[in-house]
Amino acid sequence: MVFGGPSPEHDISILTGLQAARLLTRDGVTPICLYWTKTGDWVRVPAELEAVAFTEPTVPGSTPVELTVPGGFSEKGRLRAKQLEIDVVINCCHGGPGEDGALVALLQLAGLRVTGPHPEASALAMDKLATAATAVALGIPTMTTVPVTAATKEISLDTPWVVKPRFGGSSIGVQVGVEDVETARALAAKGPFVAQRYLEGWHDVNVSVRAHPRLQVTPAEKPARVGGAIYDYRSKYLSGRDGMESAPRELPAVLPPSIREEIERCAEVLLLGFGLTGVPRIDFLWDGADGLVFCEVNSIPGALGLYLWDAAGVPRVQVLHDMVAEALAGPARRPQWAATSDGAALRVAGNIASKLV
Repeated sequence: MVFGGPSPEHDISILTGLQAARLLTRDGVTPICLYWTKTGDWVRVPAELEAVAFTEPTVPGSTPVELTVPGGFSEKGRLRAKQLEIDVVINCCHGGPGEDGALVALLQLAGLRVTGPHPEASALAMDKLATAATAVALGIPTMTTVPVTAATKEISLDTPWVVKPRFGGSSIGVQVGVEDVETARALAAKGPFVAQRYLEGWHDVNVSVRAHPRLQVTPAEKPARVGGAIYDYRSKYLSGRDGMESAPRELPAVLPPSIREEIERCAEVLLLGFGLTGVPRIDFLWDGADGLVFCEVNSIPGALGLYLWDAAGVPRVQVLHDMVAEALAGPARRPQWAATSDGAALRVAGNIASKLV
């Protein structure tokens, strides 16, 4: 079980990891809990810890761990490191390198199987511009999304806009109600952003979807926005003592049958079209009548979306076991990383200095 990481969603990742670890422990499985600290270190921590333990400078009961490529995780010892026997890594790291494919790629290079989407699908889902373009190519009704940089001169969308980081999650850094390109450019001075038309009065509607053990979509939820124009970080994670689990929502959402069917169709198409695995959450916007547009993919959703599967009648711990089974069924390394060279180009290369002229 890996959680934490250098991301603004570090704290939420800890909550997700601890909740999943507790579920497995109650089911008779003793998980190895590996905490990725804000400084980039890895430590093994007791599975029974509460969230407050991670507010301490040093997590109580923690043991330093090393990650080597290839090799995997090992505990540091006085004389030599002890390799940790790991069948599957359950990735609970939200945002940043935990969700954009970087961590998964690193772990797979180390020879470990990992739950959730593969690196390519994760990177695609984290890129809002590429996500929108892919959804359009798949025939999914999608919010028009345009790039914004510090050099952007015009945004060809009706105002007001929602301007958000091109790479990121949990509505962090999102600006709602932008009316002029100068403000959008100022935001994009920090890095690449995208702009979308702000759809006032539309509702957030989300589902989780999976391909293993069969193609399945959960009932839809309609989250409540807590004092804001969008379903933001505070609405998701700070509106109750249990984080996203206790965020106010309507579940199952009361939707017209045609909208419910369209959400399920789109979720299945997106899952297969993006090549997603695990239990990604697919987010839509609904106008309250017959209008529906796809918004984004969350490849490692908060709390792993287990509450959605609970509403689907799938026990939460069973979802974790199914994720592990899906990861075990695949190769430890991606096929394109297994290619080797024969050294022929090196043998005929000659003198490197001669190639610099």
